[in-house]
Amino acid sequence: MEMATGGKRSKICVVMRSPTPKALTTNVSRRKVEEALLADRLGLHNDWVERWEQGGQFLEQSLAPDSLPSFIRATLRPDKVYEVEGHIRLLENAGCRRPVLYFCLEELSLEAAAMREGRRRKLVPGSDGESSPPAGWTEGRKLATREDMKAVRNKAEATRRLIHKHQRELLLVADTNEFRLPTGPAGSDDALSLLKESLSWVSSLAAAYTAPSGKTPLKSMGLLFLTAYVLTHAGARKVRGLRWMGAKGELAGLASLVTKKKWRPSDLSGRLRKFESDHPRLHRLLLRKLDELHRFHSEK
Repeated sequence: MEMATGGKRSKICVVMRSPTPKALTTNVSRRKVEEALLADRLGLHNDWVERWEQGGQFLEQSLAPDSLPSFIRATLRPDKVYEVEGHIRLLENAGCRRPVLYFCLEELSLEAAAMREGRRRKLVPGSDGESSPPAGWTEGRKLATREDMKAVRNKAEATRRLIHKHQRELLLVADTNEFRLPTGPAGSDDALSLLKESLSWVSSLAAAYTAPSGKTPLKSMGLLFLTAYVLTHAGARKVRGLRWMGAKGELAGLASLVTKKKWRPSDLSGRLRKFESDHPRLHRLLLRKLDELHRFHSEK
């Protein structure tokens, strides 16, 4: 395209890329979507040991608390809290790390159970202008159906086509340097191309979506953390001078106290074995993340 500038004709070259071809997508199996949902609800995609660099130093911080979860003291009588601390002390003597036990016990709180169900606290504005959560929990938004995701796919594709159609005009405005480029792309053409490719990617995700059945079992999932950690890291050696029911017995006693429900050692180990059988990849991931926490607190 040529333009007259001060008696001279200068050329503005606008690079036009062809539209990103539609990706060939197939539906993702419902089982894979449900497993991804379960991993998200269990927090297995989160960092349990956060790492970052600051001032030239490499820093690490564990998400494990350094004290007994508050819900235990709030819901149990003092004598029962004393028994809980006794189980923790014996398990610590057997090889577990106290902060990791606290981390696993937090997963038995009503708050953790609500989050696994997809519920969130709704912030409401207070009289001082600050937002604070109410006492209750909001119902979790139901996951979308395939029909819902069709709308996402169609709108993403329509937006990509519209951007491509008017890319020349958009680039002319971008070349005025009045608008800051998004972080990452080297130039305005790259920024638009990245946006179109991203919209194609979103469209592909929406087209491949299969709605979970909604039957993913999440009740008592919090016990998986404590069970997996104790059975993996508590040794079977006897603790002198104190009672010792073995790792499985101490685990069952601790779980029974905190949940106010009677658990036998075989109940807990059986649940963990079923989880391993149903979701071997998530079971390995759970053990790996618990090992990472254990190593972190073993080195402190």
